Amino acid sequence: MTYRRTAGISHYADYNAAMSSATASTLLSTLPARALLGRLLAVRTSLIVGWAAGIAWLHWGFHIPMPLLPMGAVLVLMTLFSLSTAWRLRLDAPATQMEFLAHLLADLTAFAVLVFFSGGVTNPFVSLMLVPVVIAAISLHPLWVWLLAAVAGSLYLLLLFYFQPLAVADPIAAYGMHLGGMWFNFLISAGLIAFFVTRMHAALRTRDQELATLREKQLRDERIFALGTQAALAAHELATPLATIQTTAHELAREFANDPDIGADCQLLEKQAQACKRILNQLAARAQDGAIASLPLDVWFSAMLERWQILRPDATLTSKLPSDSHDFTPPDGLEQAILNVLNNAADVSPDAIEFSALLQSDVLHIDIADRGSGLTPEQKAQAGRVVFSGKSHGWGMGLALTHATLERLNGSLTLTERDGGGTCARITLPWRSTQ
Repeated sequence: MTYRRTAGISHYADYNAAMSSATASTLLSTLPARALLGRLLAVRTSLIVGWAAGIAWLHWGFHIPMPLLPMGAVLVLMTLFSLSTAWRLRLDAPATQMEFLAHLLADLTAFAVLVFFSGGVTNPFVSLMLVPVVIAAISLHPLWVWLLAAVAGSLYLLLLFYFQPLAVADPIAAYGMHLGGMWFNFLISAGLIAFFVTRMHAALRTRDQELATLREKQLRDERIFALGTQAALAAHELATPLATIQTTAHELAREFANDPDIGADCQLLEKQAQACKRILNQLAARAQDGAIASLPLDVWFSAMLERWQILRPDATLTSKLPSDSHDFTPPDGLEQAILNVLNNAADVSPDAIEFSALLQSDVLHIDIADRGSGLTPEQKAQAGRVVFSGKSHGWGMGLALTHATLERLNGSLTLTERDGGGTCARITLPWRSTQ
């Protein structure tokens, strides 16, 4: 005999409709359709397994004749469709919302065909046709949601009049099976909706965090760009007075050459002025797209550290350089990034700075260690992300500039605590040799 729909199905359909409406009002997904296809594939796979188990259970467990050939054909087509979707997701190709809508329409149509062969609206699982509508409400533009809802409503209307009834001889057993099916349908629907909505929530939270990180990086880069503009203007203005300082220091050093105290100070002042002029010349060369000469890696490090020692004569530095003869063309900004870290180390620990560089495979590791007081957890979290200073003086721009430069070079800067006190700053950079 044929068993008809009970009030429970209508009640559960109202529940599913309320769920979809509430979810659609609280979530507006802007996730890529490619990410949505992966989640839909998981839902489709679980429904295929559930349908196959249900058909086998009714046909061989309860001896209710089922149209195995057409229903099996639908399940095979859905399985092939799932495999093609999995293969498509392995391709590095973008997806569109129209493609995602087509997948939902295909799932809804296949589900309606299975319901047609298993009792139509009398099947307690008919309300699962609302699951694609719920997913669309979370994921798609309202126009496509209403389109899918109209298709689902039309298919449900057709199943009211056109379906193949299930041949159940015992009406009492049929009613019990119907109630049991409704209960199981409730569990499946609740699980599928909870799975998809919670995964969507997690993906949206991840996206919001990524957007917040990008906004923070953009603000930092804007501040650094503004600082670079001011630095270029200042460099232009400093050229004339710096030349005067260098000339005066040279004359004073020559005049007091026989005085060990004043002469040494004048010579130091002249070297400092020469170092400042060299920095301005490098800045001007980069602004004019001047070519940077290639040097052996150890020679480049030695020259850089020598120039830094002239600028920081009070700092005590020990170095361990790589014995590498490959020519190295330093990327733009790398030297200044290293000098920023060296200056920070010298500010907190002028008497104990260790510099080491190691080339491993295609990665260059540069370690700069100090014996200062270290960084607090709050400062570690802020380092390079915002402008701050853990010192009693200084602008606090060094780490922000270094992070920005290394990110542009596909490198990184990590800060770790040292045994015995102090901080170790490790610069990691992809190795680029000119040989």
